[in-house]
Amino acid sequence: MALRKHILVFLIFFIGVFHIFASDANYTIYSIGNEGTTCKFEDTRVNCIYKDSDGFIWIGTGLTVERINGQYTLPYHFTEKQEGITPSPFLVNALIENHKHDFWVGTVQGLWHMNHNNFTLERMFAKEINFSVQKLAKDEENRLYIGTVNGLYIYDGKELRHIMINEKNILSINNRILDIVVQSPNSVWLLTTNGIVLCDAKSGALKQYSSSLSSCGQFKCFIKVKDKLYIGTEKGGLLTFDLLHQTFAPYWNDIKVPVTNLTYEKGILGVATSGQGIYLLSLTNGKSIYSAICGTEPGQDLLSNNISSILLSQGDVWCGTGYYLGLNLLRKRNEAFRRYDKGLFKSKDISIRSHLSTKDYRFIGTREGFYYVNEQNEKIHYVNVQNDKSGKLRSNLIFSFYEYGGEILIGTCAGGLSAFDPRTGTFNETPLTRTCVSNDIFMFLEDENNKLWLATSDGLYSYDKQTQTVKEYNASNSNMPGNIVYGIYQDSSKRFWVGTDKGLAILDSTGKCTQNILPEAFRKEAIRYIYEGRDGTLFFGQLNNRLFISDKSLNHFRYLSPICPSIVQDDQGYYWLGQWDGLLRVNEKLDRFTFFPAINDLAANAGPPISKDKNGLLWVCGIKGLFMVNPLAEFTPSPIRITEMQVNGKLYANDYKLSADSVIKLKSNENTITFRFTSLGYESPELIKYEYMLEGKDSIWIELANEDKVSYFNLPAGNYVFQIRKFLDLESVNRVSFSIKQDRSWLTYATITGILLIAIFIFVFRKRKTIVSATTPVESVNLDQPETKIPASSSSTESYVKLSDEEAGDVIHTLKKYMQDQQPYLNVDLKQSDVAAAIGYPTYLLSAVFTHYLKMGYYDFVNSYRVEKFKQAISEGQHKKYTLVTLAEKCGFKSKASFFRAFKKFTGTTPNEYIQQYDKE
Repeated sequence: MALRKHILVFLIFFIGVFHIFASDANYTIYSIGNEGTTCKFEDTRVNCIYKDSDGFIWIGTGLTVERINGQYTLPYHFTEKQEGITPSPFLVNALIENHKHDFWVGTVQGLWHMNHNNFTLERMFAKEINFSVQKLAKDEENRLYIGTVNGLYIYDGKELRHIMINEKNILSINNRILDIVVQSPNSVWLLTTNGIVLCDAKSGALKQYSSSLSSCGQFKCFIKVKDKLYIGTEKGGLLTFDLLHQTFAPYWNDIKVPVTNLTYEKGILGVATSGQGIYLLSLTNGKSIYSAICGTEPGQDLLSNNISSILLSQGDVWCGTGYYLGLNLLRKRNEAFRRYDKGLFKSKDISIRSHLSTKDYRFIGTREGFYYVNEQNEKIHYVNVQNDKSGKLRSNLIFSFYEYGGEILIGTCAGGLSAFDPRTGTFNETPLTRTCVSNDIFMFLEDENNKLWLATSDGLYSYDKQTQTVKEYNASNSNMPGNIVYGIYQDSSKRFWVGTDKGLAILDSTGKCTQNILPEAFRKEAIRYIYEGRDGTLFFGQLNNRLFISDKSLNHFRYLSPICPSIVQDDQGYYWLGQWDGLLRVNEKLDRFTFFPAINDLAANAGPPISKDKNGLLWVCGIKGLFMVNPLAEFTPSPIRITEMQVNGKLYANDYKLSADSVIKLKSNENTITFRFTSLGYESPELIKYEYMLEGKDSIWIELANEDKVSYFNLPAGNYVFQIRKFLDLESVNRVSFSIKQDRSWLTYATITGILLIAIFIFVFRKRKTIVSATTPVESVNLDQPETKIPASSSSTESYVKLSDEEAGDVIHTLKKYMQDQQPYLNVDLKQSDVAAAIGYPTYLLSAVFTHYLKMGYYDFVNSYRVEKFKQAISEGQHKKYTLVTLAEKCGFKSKASFFRAFKKFTGTTPNEYIQQYDKE
């Protein structure tokens, strides 16, 4: 009985979630390959789209075949020269990977094969197939089927066979093979303009089927789904051919233009047309569930209504245009992340700062007041300081909500507390609202005795509604570490935690705070959030974006960083943490991470915590709206592929040669390395966040956003492993191992020089000894003779560098201009000799300028520019996207220690203090 009840509850929940999240198929449409896009095609007539076994998308154009590698493409060019003035002399009709990395291409001129060494396309069977190849297919035995305007060709790797549909009339249109479907190794279906043909590939026997449904016009394309062939026609209709009963039947006839291409994935049939864009059909009911055309909404429509090719892949729709306009990618909005819209209320482009859901209303706090929406009748109300005639709402920036005693308590920034009754739309005064009139109200907590606690910018307040008494706790009367209370929490052990701007403490029953049982790190760091997992794990979110974790008994502590710690645990046990640039999901063991970067414009606000409703849905306050997250959805991170390795600025190897289980051997002077990589999910570049590390050089993982390459300069000899992964995703790592050989030429020269010096020394010593022996007896040597002093060497830099003030000024001007224009200080391994060579002065002269004119050392000079770069990054808000360490490395600092030391030296403050002061301003 209990099991049935649980199943029923789950079904009700699932149906409710499905209704919320799957009510429509909404796509975001991207443009790829044309002017103004980051990934530019060499030719923008996209006639063919193909996905290979590695997950890469390929396109066939009028001049090239190109692999889309994220922000750029890898083009393959035809070895034959273009002849004539036709704009598409090598128009690609078909692409196929016969077996791993073995690609074949069919064009209007014939058949071609890919050469991955030269990135070229080489003609095959030039004598036999010198006409248009319309379609390519393969079977399980890697036999290649080549559909041409002159019949079918079959290539098994050794022999090329030719089968004509109409041998009596070689000019018959029945010999034009428009499409191929392989049914079994020896049985293929061929599409001609007038019908379909079953071909026995072994014997060459043919069986033809013609349709009597002449109203559809000629056939254009077809695709096999289970026991049916779906056929696109010239006049827009779709037919089916039942393979079991071998009969034709009309299927769909909502358009009146030619169907150019068909694709299929998971019950969805994609239809490309010549004139009416694309359609997605549900094969369960034969109805259109989505369509897209050109000219509907700028930036959110197709590039053209003339679609030459279409591919469905993992829910995405790839569409090639026929009029030199590039490619469209239609990405389905992730149904697990939905922006909250109710009736006329749209939260898009509203920065949401707080949220509360009650039985009848949903409260949404912003920087310009708050909304409350009646969930039943969808009525929307908006309240701010300007339209509140009572004057009891004293600030428009809404930090927090809490339902208490039939009223909604509203915590504001610098406006204290307000009590609101949504039924009457009026504000009420209480002893608590009269006490809190000008402070920041960060959060509320109600204990088991129905006493209400408020975390505020000037202390901790408690309110007993029965007695209507308010009590204040602060640093002076309760030993709290600081007076700004950001977070409060009562855990399962009845410990009352207080997180302040100057550390964490536990409030006891006497109203006093203690820190005695806490590690030293807890006693000083500002604590923003406190949370307990269902297994008793305690989380303490520090204001500096580090998460401190403890077990329930407070015996074991550790850090989890770098993350922005607003946290909640879903019903499946996963923790969800808010980030400025997305959401992070962590399993209960805290060893598996999945990062969702700004999904559907979702970038979490750092202030409010993520909340969970009674249905298990998560609610996230975002910079561009209020979002619902369905934690039951499947999340499959896309893999990463290292696409190429450059050595000293030149391509050394691409991904067909790079392998994680082999080591690339490099010479001693091959020590400047660049790696390029891509996500095979083809996310927008700004939505991808990586981490990389070079074992043998880097000691930590380094964050990387909106970039697809990493470079290392002047690496010393040694063994290295370059690793790249999605942010904190341990299972998405891709790696390349390489070693740089030790340069031993200097050792040979040093050895020879040493031998010569030793020989000269021995020769001189023996000659001198002989002279002394011959002229002065040992007994007569006066050992008391005063020592002869040798003059100090005059070869020091100071002694022979003589510069006038004007000459020194020229050097300094050149030096500063080089630093400002070229920004070489961003190279963490920048040496003084490198700078000297770049500006055209000897190193010793530059050293003298630093010592005598600039009055500082080389590294202080370079670090001063790095500090200014860091301050500029803070002014641009980059500290909200990156950790301090990552941002420092992006500014050229090699280590955290050197960064903090230099920053303190030049600014007189720490980076954290500087950021806090800047944010306040």
